[in-house]
Amino acid sequence: MSEERKPKKGKKAPRSEAPKPKDVKPRAPKAPDPPREAAPEAPAGTSAGTKLGALVGLVAAMVLAVLVNVVAARHYRRFDFTKGGLYTLSPATVQTLHALGEPIRIDVLLPSGDPLALSIRHLLEAYRSETSRLEVHFTDPDRHAAEFVAVQRKYDERVVDGRVVTDAAIVIARGDRVQFITPRDLVEVEDENDVRARPRLEQALTAAIRAVVSTDRPKICFTTGHDEKSIETGGSGLAPLRERLEKNGHEVATVDAREKADDKDKARAPYAGCRVVVVAGPGQRFSEADTKKLEGFVEQGGNVLVAVGPVPDEGDQKYLDLGLDPLLDRFGIALARDFVFETDPRLRAVRGYGETFLPIAKPHPITEGLIRAEQQGLGAVMTVASSLQKTGKGTAAVSPLLETSEDAFGMIDFFTWAKNPSDPAPNDADHKGPLTVSFAAEMPKRPGAERGARFVALGSASPMMGENWQSDELRGTAIFVESAIAWLASAPTPLDIPNKPAFTAGLRMSEDSLASVFRYVVVFIPLASVLTGLAVHLRRRATERRGTRKEKERASE
Repeated sequence: MSEERKPKKGKKAPRSEAPKPKDVKPRAPKAPDPPREAAPEAPAGTSAGTKLGALVGLVAAMVLAVLVNVVAARHYRRFDFTKGGLYTLSPATVQTLHALGEPIRIDVLLPSGDPLALSIRHLLEAYRSETSRLEVHFTDPDRHAAEFVAVQRKYDERVVDGRVVTDAAIVIARGDRVQFITPRDLVEVEDENDVRARPRLEQALTAAIRAVVSTDRPKICFTTGHDEKSIETGGSGLAPLRERLEKNGHEVATVDAREKADDKDKARAPYAGCRVVVVAGPGQRFSEADTKKLEGFVEQGGNVLVAVGPVPDEGDQKYLDLGLDPLLDRFGIALARDFVFETDPRLRAVRGYGETFLPIAKPHPITEGLIRAEQQGLGAVMTVASSLQKTGKGTAAVSPLLETSEDAFGMIDFFTWAKNPSDPAPNDADHKGPLTVSFAAEMPKRPGAERGARFVALGSASPMMGENWQSDELRGTAIFVESAIAWLASAPTPLDIPNKPAFTAGLRMSEDSLASVFRYVVVFIPLASVLTGLAVHLRRRATERRGTRKEKERASE
């Protein structure tokens, strides 16, 4: 075992020094380590309260979803975003569907590729959303030929208004009653030379449903023999009114009281069987015997509509006495011998002297539809009118239907003014406004009858003209006339379904147009494409050559 040597006294022990390395740089102080974050604690388990809350929320969401579906099923709503509301039902259609008491069968006999098939399908979906009484069947003649033949055989022997089942696009039936709707009933072409068409799907379907439901077919008789408006001509005639009445389930006939019938009863009562008699714009005087026949019809509870205006005599010196004063007097009404001018600029027409104007509708069951139309800017229009006055005679209850403004007046001496017409101004002898131009009257109830005779008087024949049913701007006048006839006949409110906007139904091309299209499609367009492609190719080749030349010049430098 070695012993440690001690240094001798008086001598210092040598200091041991570590060899210093050459060119050693001092070390930079070491940055302190960042404090370590404590490790996160493990999450505690989900509590029972949280689980219970999640379960309750899930059950509540399921219950809410069920309730929303139940409410949606009970309050079904459809939204129509088509232009003009093609599938939005009118109030008249909704009222008709809600009143259905028996099932109605509808057979649509159109191919699936027909342009009308899809529109009819959507419209019938809107119908079925309002009632559960409709049984709709679509039969495609191309795909289901056997079913199509079976439907045709079912109605093979039926003829309805001159139509047979082979003409029908849609068949509507209730029991033994049936209606055939043709393709022409579904679309109206405004002009043969125009390619625009107006859909009339709702009008045709609702009118046919009403026809098979209604068992009452009132007979409307128009007088003839006194130069009245004809039910066979349009424009200024009554043909459009006749067609509307027939579509609304009325029977239309003409009666000439002057004819001598072999049947004495018919000779005494030519209007027997008529529900309403219409005297539309006579131009000749009714004889005393003809007027008495109308009075006899009223005494039996008949209903009359008289539309008469100022009619000049042959010498244009005074107004013609039409011989109808005794009939009007029974209802406490008199026709004034004047000519109405409306001077209120809000109600008179821009052209003329104020002889064409918009009368103001007064509250009455007849004017309910007109008042709704006025809210849409479609009022009744009258031209060449005389005013009507209450006489206070008789027992009938008289109500005004149409009136002028306070600024209007009835000119007495019209023929003197007509010789040198100027802006009309009233004088002391003229009738001051407001003037009544239409009255409704009803007699007291007769024993054993539901009501008394009814009467409607119009101081102008213009509301009866066919133009009112051919122009959308005059629809208010048509609504008024149809409502008056319905009130007289105690019939349901007539259909008032606004027209849908027209659409382009096709493209009409002449032989020259076809030849021009052929030249453009077969010659000009392909030739233009070839020339354009050639120009692009040449342009690209020229650009590539210039780029290659520049690269060679750079390489040579």
